[in-house]
Amino acid sequence: MLLASVLWTAGLATYLPSRAVASGSNQLPIAFAARIVGDSTRGRLIVDFDQAIDHEVHLMDAPMRIVIDMSQSIFNLGQDSKFLPRSLISKFRYGYIDDGRSRIILELKEAASIVGHRLKTVDSGKRFRLFIDFTATSEENFAKLILKKREVEPKNVVRNRAKTRRRFTIVLDPGHGGIDGGASGAKNTIEKSITFDFAKRLKTLLSKNKNFDVILTRNDDVFLGLANRLKIAREAKADLFLSIHADSLAQKQIRGATVYSLSEEGTDDISRLLARKQNRTDLIAGLQLPDSKPRIFDILIDMTRRETEVFSKQFANILVGRLKEDIRLIRNPHRAADFYVLKAPEVPSILLELGYLSNVEDEQLMRSKKWQTLAVQRTYDAIVAFFDIRLARK
Repeated sequence: MLLASVLWTAGLATYLPSRAVASGSNQLPIAFAARIVGDSTRGRLIVDFDQAIDHEVHLMDAPMRIVIDMSQSIFNLGQDSKFLPRSLISKFRYGYIDDGRSRIILELKEAASIVGHRLKTVDSGKRFRLFIDFTATSEENFAKLILKKREVEPKNVVRNRAKTRRRFTIVLDPGHGGIDGGASGAKNTIEKSITFDFAKRLKTLLSKNKNFDVILTRNDDVFLGLANRLKIAREAKADLFLSIHADSLAQKQIRGATVYSLSEEGTDDISRLLARKQNRTDLIAGLQLPDSKPRIFDILIDMTRRETEVFSKQFANILVGRLKEDIRLIRNPHRAADFYVLKAPEVPSILLELGYLSNVEDEQLMRSKKWQTLAVQRTYDAIVAFFDIRLARK
């Protein structure tokens, strides 16, 4: 789809603030549709919101990208969001930054300049449509625009941003432990040991990255109830919760890593079976089963949960993409089920089945140091990619 019908604003800009009229609602704006149209010479980003937003648009380099900072918003961009592979844009990212702000990043294939932007009321004021127009330019001109922006921006603002840049908290949850050994394989491989070793190695790698603080839900071979695992993530105000497992199935031919996000319905019978099995873990220690459906008391909490689900699925897709480079995956590797440990409404949460100890080949792989190294590295790569939108700040 070309931009034959698009009216282009004359002139160039690198930093273009715009203030929208407040909608009067105390609920966060929701971005519910987005698309990029254009070709290799010019393009337009279109994002639909249910409320008015404030926004600022500017360029960044290394890598070259267009950045849209805005009022804190919930992104619920589903199948209606469409992006053209032939456009100037190579990657599209979005999410919450901090200090009541959200951000959209358009990573560029080639140098481009911003030629216009506006927030327009549509559908008799029921929707607000954000337009960002951009066009191809020379790398020399792009460099000049970046330099101009840096000269205009107050130096104390740059210093303050550097001081306030926060680290991101990742909670790794090695499944089972103590009296609860979890699944076991034909060669007596115990799930609780596999998950703990994997989590420790991943923590070591993540801790070398200055952007991350990493917490393990258990630091030894001890039993930990499901509710306590969630409590740790929530009290730490985790930016990501990753629960690690290596389960077993009656169907011993099934093998490969699986990435689970939360769903009350479940993707399939196997997913539902695994969720029921994991949710009954507390019974092993004689504990009462936790409430599988925590109550939601506030519409804002419900909206937070909706945004969290979007981010959880986003990370799940990234993780699948990284793992498949070196790790065997199950067919349809991104699945969903009603796992209790994924239910913190404000924490993006994923459950990773490294493989299935009921399968001889999977068990052999999970015992392999080479496989463990590759699986840890690819999981690390996925976590870094997931936080790239926030790490991109200068």
